Amino acid sequence: MKNASKYLLFAAALLCLGQSAQARRSDMRYDDLVVDKGQIISGDITVEKSLLVNGTLKGDVAMVGGGSVTVNGEITGDLAALGGPVFITGLVKGDVTNIGGPVDVTGRVEGDVSAIGGRVTLSGSGAVDGDISSLGGTVVKDPSAVHKGQINSFDVNAMRGVVARMIRLSDHSDGIGGNAKPWMIGGLVGLGLMMLLSTLVTGVILMMLPAVFFPSNVEVSARALTADMWRACWIGALMVMGFFPGLIVMVVSVFGIPLVPFALILAAAAAVLGLSAFSVVLQARFFDGIKRPGPAALSAKVAVGYGIMAGLLFFGKVIPLLGDILSLIGFMMMCFGTMIGLGAVWMTKMGSREYAAAPALQAVPAPAQPPAIPPAAPAAQ
Repeated sequence: MKNASKYLLFAAALLCLGQSAQARRSDMRYDDLVVDKGQIISGDITVEKSLLVNGTLKGDVAMVGGGSVTVNGEITGDLAALGGPVFITGLVKGDVTNIGGPVDVTGRVEGDVSAIGGRVTLSGSGAVDGDISSLGGTVVKDPSAVHKGQINSFDVNAMRGVVARMIRLSDHSDGIGGNAKPWMIGGLVGLGLMMLLSTLVTGVILMMLPAVFFPSNVEVSARALTADMWRACWIGALMVMGFFPGLIVMVVSVFGIPLVPFALILAAAAAVLGLSAFSVVLQARFFDGIKRPGPAALSAKVAVGYGIMAGLLFFGKVIPLLGDILSLIGFMMMCFGTMIGLGAVWMTKMGSREYAAAPALQAVPAPAQPPAIPPAAPAAQ
C-alpha cells in the first residue's frame, strides 16, 4: 500500500503540472521573467525560459521550457517545472513539482515536493511541511533541515547496486561457493517483480504525458482508431516494417545522418501518442463490456487503459500456470496498440486533424422503368 500511495502521489503531481500548463496557455511568457523585490504580480503564469522571483507571485506558476526557477521571494500557489532545476530559498505555499530536474530547498515549502528523474535536496535551514518524493532520483536531507511529512524515494542506480550485491552474495551463500539458498532466490524474484512493477508504473506516467499536455491530439487519434481501426492497423504495420530500413537509408546517406536523431525522437513521440490513444479506446471497450461507467477525465482513461495491459504483464509473472498466457496477452496488446496507434497518428497528422472515414459504398437503385403500355385492341371490322 505504501508503494501504491507513493506512485499515486507522482501521478497526482504530474496531473497538477499538466493542468497548470493547460489552463494557462494564454498567459505564456516566452522570455525570461524577473519579479523584482517589492513587486507583486497576481494571476497564474506559465514561463518558457527562466524565472527569478525576488518579490511576490500570487498564483500558480508553470515552467515548461526547461529553464531554471529561483524563488527568493514568495509564491502563494503551486510551482511546477519541466526539465530545469528549481532553487527555493524563499517561500512556496503550495506544492512543488519538477519533472526531469532537481529541486533544492533551503527556504520553506508548505506543500509537497515531488521530483521525477531528479534529486530532492533539503539543506541548511530548509523546511518542507508536506511529503518529499523522488522517482528515479534520491532525497538528501541535512540534519538541520525540518521535514514534517514522509520521504518516498526510488533510486534506479541504487537498485542496480542492490541487485549486483545480491547476485554476488548468492554465489557464496552456502559458504562453499555452491548453490544459492532458497531465501536468496526468493528475494531475487521479489526484487525482480518490484522492479517490473516500478517500470510499469513509470510507463503509466509516460503514457499520461500526451493526455496531460496534448489532450486534443490524443482525443483526435482515439476517434480515428474508433472510426477506422483496420485502416490504422495496416498503416501502422507499414510504418513499423519501414522504420528500420528508413533509418539505414538515412545512415548511409551523408545528408540523412543529421536527420537520424530527429527521426528517433519523432518515432518515440508518435508511439507514445498512439499508445495513449489506444489506451483510451481499450478502456472504453472494457467498460462497455462490463456495463459500467468509465472515468470522465482523459488522463484517467489513459491510465486505466494502459493499466489493463500493464496489469496483465505484472500479474502474469505472479500467477502460476496461466501467468505466462496473461503476460503474453498483455505484451501482444501493447505491441498491437502501439502499431495501430502509429497508424492513427499518421491518419490524423499527429492528432492535429480530424480523420474523416470514407463513406460506405451503397448500391445505386436502378432507374424506375416506365409502366408498360398495353397493346391497343384491334379495331372492330
